[in-house]
Amino acid sequence: MSRRMRALAVMLVCAALSACGSDDTESDPSAETVQGSERGVLATIDALQTASRRGAGGRICRDVFTRDLVRSIETSAKRSCSTEVRKRLFTRKASISVQRGIQVKGITASAIIREQNGNISTLHFLKQAGRWRIDRVTPQKAGHQ
Repeated sequence: MSRRMRALAVMLVCAALSACGSDDTESDPSAETVQGSERGVLATIDALQTASRRGAGGRICRDVFTRDLVRSIETSAKRSCSTEVRKRLFTRKASISVQRGIQVKGITASAIIREQNGNISTLHFLKQAGRWRIDRVTPQKAGHQ
C-alpha cells in the first residue's frame, strides 16, 4: 500500500473510530482468557480511547501511534499529527469493541474491531521499547469479517 493510501486509510478510520473501547471479556463469561501480550494490545486500545475522550492529540501521536504512522499522517494532512488527530478523532461517547481474538506474532499484533457505527477495521500493532503501538489501520467494508 502506498504511503499516501496508508495515510488516507488511517485518517478515514480515525474519523470513524472517534474513540476506542473495551474488550467484552469481563461481561462475557464464555470469552477466552486474555494473555499477557494481548493485554498490552488492549491497553493500547484503551489508551487511545482515554486520550481521545480527553482531546489529548499529542498523547495519541506520542504514546499510541508509531513514529511511521505519525509521519504518514503529517505528510498526508500537511499539518501536525496532534492537530489532525484532534480534528478527526475526538468524541466523548463513541466506542469500539474487539471483535476477534488478538493475533500476536513476535513484535507484531493485530485486532479486528467493530465501531459503534458498525464499521469493522483491523488495527495493526508494533511492539516498540516494550509497548504496543498502533502502526496502521486497515478499514474493512461493513458486514465483512
